[in-house]
Amino acid sequence: MENIRYKILLVEDDQLDQQAFERLVENEALPYDYTIAGSVSQAKSILDREQFDTIICDYLIGQDTAFDILELVKNTPVIVVTGTGNEEIAVNAWRAGAYDYLTKDIERSYLKALPITVANAIRHKKAEENLRLLSGAIMSTVDSVYITDIDNKITFVNKAFCDTYGYKKEEVLGKDSNILWLVGPKTADTRAVFRTQGVGGTWEVGFYHRRKDGSIFPASLSRSIIKDANGKKIAVVGTARDITEHVLAEDELRKTNSKLKEQDKLKSELAIRICEVVKELLAETNIVDKQSQKKRICPYLEKAKKMTSDFLDILQIDAGKLKLELAEFSLRSVVSEVVEALSPLADKKEIELQCCMPFSQLLIQADRERIAQALTELISNSIDSTSVKGHIKVRLQDTNGQITVEVQDDRPSTQSSKMDKIFDDSEWIKEQPYWHPQEDLSLGLVVAKKIIEMHGGCVWIENTEASRGHNFCLSLPKPGAREQFSMTAKAVGLSQANQLSK
Repeated sequence: MENIRYKILLVEDDQLDQQAFERLVENEALPYDYTIAGSVSQAKSILDREQFDTIICDYLIGQDTAFDILELVKNTPVIVVTGTGNEEIAVNAWRAGAYDYLTKDIERSYLKALPITVANAIRHKKAEENLRLLSGAIMSTVDSVYITDIDNKITFVNKAFCDTYGYKKEEVLGKDSNILWLVGPKTADTRAVFRTQGVGGTWEVGFYHRRKDGSIFPASLSRSIIKDANGKKIAVVGTARDITEHVLAEDELRKTNSKLKEQDKLKSELAIRICEVVKELLAETNIVDKQSQKKRICPYLEKAKKMTSDFLDILQIDAGKLKLELAEFSLRSVVSEVVEALSPLADKKEIELQCCMPFSQLLIQADRERIAQALTELISNSIDSTSVKGHIKVRLQDTNGQITVEVQDDRPSTQSSKMDKIFDDSEWIKEQPYWHPQEDLSLGLVVAKKIIEMHGGCVWIENTEASRGHNFCLSLPKPGAREQFSMTAKAVGLSQANQLSK
């Protein structure tokens, strides 16, 4: 074990007492590295250069006293040696900051008690240093620390506690710590105890605490029992940490995991439904007579092919594997091409298909083929749903960093909330529990919405002002505006659609 030595300053003007101290250190083999000052001025000079573990000072040193030394040192324990009968002076020295005092006798018997007194003084100094260090750590920590007595009365709180709970120190000292806990019936959001995942993935217990203003917050709490030298419980230290952000992150993670599980379940259900439909389509081709075979097989095979293609697109988009080949091009030209390609389909139903566009090119940065695919799905859906001799108008408009495309038809009006479901693959399954091969069933609108959203755009549906027909709307950001594009385009789109319909 390493030998610990102590630096001692003896302030003594009596040479006999100096020699007696030196003999004591030598005879008792005391671990002292000592320095002797014969006057207060000499002691001051030494203290300017060095620090000591303790100072032993005679009360009278020439014309000066130990009080002069006490004024020089604040963090070093001073042991004052007084003459016989000077107990009152010794008490005054103790009040002035001396650690202890010894009464000097003629036989110098006080020297026998000196080693124990020095050891106690140094031990006391170490304890005070540790106490200051501990107090500083407790007061500066970000965790809320409070101490209660054995009767649960709060005796100490740190600054973080006051900041977290909203109490001033004087408002909470002496109060029962139960004021920090919930009272009355609990709910799922205010239950007294819950489990939370701590550091390293381990589970720990959390509690809901209450602030002065009555607000509730989740806290991670630890408690320690303080015992005296005899093992008797004397106090309890509580350390609490506001873990609101941690709990919110956990809740968000649980919601995300739940959503992912639901999406996986949905994809499985969708895959099963698609397989069932494709199976029925293919089976239908085998039950028709030879005379009508060519007329019936081809449409069913095309339906099966289209549905399978759309489903694969959905899987690739949701998996993040559909790569866009971005390039700058004119949306006006793409809309013209799509309308021209679908015109024969509209002519078969004697539907008037109009296209209204500004003269500007309306440039966008996007995947040309995929944008054409989305527009084809929107316009062809309107053609399929519009009655014979109906009307469809395709309009384009350049507005505030984005381009809006509106496909307006005059089909029988339907509630917007119900129409919005046709863009949702989960609703697609719910709305199609049974299906016949002769019915139109397509995932194209689901694909169209996902494609537009991949480009930072938005798709929505509106009823027309005449309460008949619908506006299928989409918005795409212009080059350089994608980051500024907001998903609130649906709200903006209503005013745009009204302007377009004028």
